Amino acid sequence: MRWMLFLCIAFSLTAQAKTELTVLVGLDKPPYIDLNDSSGYELDLLRLLTKKMGYEAVFLHVPNARIKDLMLDGRADIATLQKPESTEQQFYFSQPYIRYQNVAASLASKSLQLQRLDQLKPYSVVAFHNARTLLGPEYQKMVRLALNYQEVANQSQQLQMLLLERCDVVVMDRNIFYYYAKLAGQSMQPFDLAPVFSPSLYSAAFKNERLRAKFDKALAEVQQEPIFTQLQLKYFSEVNQQLQELQNQLQ
Repeated sequence: MRWMLFLCIAFSLTAQAKTELTVLVGLDKPPYIDLNDSSGYELDLLRLLTKKMGYEAVFLHVPNARIKDLMLDGRADIATLQKPESTEQQFYFSQPYIRYQNVAASLASKSLQLQRLDQLKPYSVVAFHNARTLLGPEYQKMVRLALNYQEVANQSQQLQMLLLERCDVVVMDRNIFYYYAKLAGQSMQPFDLAPVFSPSLYSAAFKNERLRAKFDKALAEVQQEPIFTQLQLKYFSEVNQQLQELQNQLQ
């Protein structure tokens, strides 16, 4: 009887484990990730996708720089990463599910008229944490030549430094910039947002090819449903995640 009880418990635990997927995601980054109430566009979208796959998402929040290593160590089922340009075989990558559009934001009163990345060199620049790694070789070259460059983990600090004229330019995603500007009671009139960066597309990384296929299927379905637009309007007040158009351009 004991061995039968043990088998029942083991089967129950296995069945329970299969109902959840552990997802490695970044730290506080509203309006994409808000740790105060586990909300945000990215979290809500990932919950929706994993539910369509037949699972519940369990989020493991870690610094972006640790996500890849923890995934390699088998700590999660899904990791949110930028797909490498090289033919990296460590993971199966989904179609892009989220788009970040970084901008170079400055005070309109300064009339910097930024149009290219290399035009940032003469200015004091404050970027988000790990931007030097994430924004590519051309950005790394600019950083080495910039008059004054620093990165901060707290992105609300970037906006305050800009408003207090402690820097000339801040580099951050436009939706994050809008979020903090609104929180600070600022309209967008005092700012110039220069789109000197290409979009950053993030995919879901898997070690299991079958799970990747289920994720892609769920994503394709959600992109055709009203909820996809509704989530963007809820968190961004505009629709700016036209991923299928971008995928066609990049192919």
